Amino acid sequence: MPLAIDECSENRCTICGNERSVFVREGPDLYRPKETKIFRLTQCLTCGHIMQNPPPTAEELNKAYAIEYAPYRPSWKEPGWHLWKVLRDLTTYRRIRRLKRYGKGHHLLEVGCGAGDFLFAAHRAGWKVAAVEYSEPIVEMLRSEASFDVRSGELSPGLWEPESFDAVVLWSVLEHVQNPMEFLAIASSYLKPGGTVFLQFPTVYGLELGKMFRQYWAILDLPRHLNFFGRESLSKLCDQAGMNLTVFKTPLLDIGWCYLTSCSNYANDSKSSVMKLLKLALLAPVIALTLPYMAVQARRGRGTEAFAVAVKR
Repeated sequence: MPLAIDECSENRCTICGNERSVFVREGPDLYRPKETKIFRLTQCLTCGHIMQNPPPTAEELNKAYAIEYAPYRPSWKEPGWHLWKVLRDLTTYRRIRRLKRYGKGHHLLEVGCGAGDFLFAAHRAGWKVAAVEYSEPIVEMLRSEASFDVRSGELSPGLWEPESFDAVVLWSVLEHVQNPMEFLAIASSYLKPGGTVFLQFPTVYGLELGKMFRQYWAILDLPRHLNFFGRESLSKLCDQAGMNLTVFKTPLLDIGWCYLTSCSNYANDSKSSVMKLLKLALLAPVIALTLPYMAVQARRGRGTEAFAVAVKR
């Protein structure tokens, strides 16, 4: 069966501007089960970038982000050893290790800092930190309780002086923005020459995996995830922003986590506890059998989520 080719000048590729794309997959908003809207993803036939096409409206995105959003729950304020806190702390630990390995200097900007877990960790590691965050309550909390330099709203020119930072971090941010090219160019403008930008995002390769999970595949997260990048499209994006892509990895741990979360999404769609357990029991051997394949994909840089570093020229 031939692939359906879409041609629409109103929905050009956000990376290269090409009008020709091919349908990839679609799904609803899992976190709002009463909504019937289906969101489509298409892949550019020139650079391979995957984006929502057509993009969601502002009203749809406002509703999508109105749900309880986990990144806004501050792990650093929670006592005890809840599972979500342990996993959040593990994520922060991995990010700090990457910062220490690839970052140079002392002045760091985080875009979309959420509840501030990474900001606190970077501050403890000796960095002078600043951030921009869309949530006004989070901004006020970080200002009043930590005295961090946090600006409210979206990343835009004029928030700080150009070339003020040695590192800019975009953890799980680029997939959420309408215009990644413009966004990354602004981020680059705040970097000193030789400074580094750190990125983490879902990949185009990840959308080829986990098709048996259909709309329950964790990295879909429609309509919040607007973009999915590959090595080629990200390299092109960085080059246009005056940077060179130097690191592109897809860790095995992130692939495993995606599969486990997808299993949970699939099982939780059942109202019966017995059915949930049965679904998980059926999926467990499937996941175990796919572990060698996942390891190969991770080594090839074709996993579900990528970690990347780019250096400003």
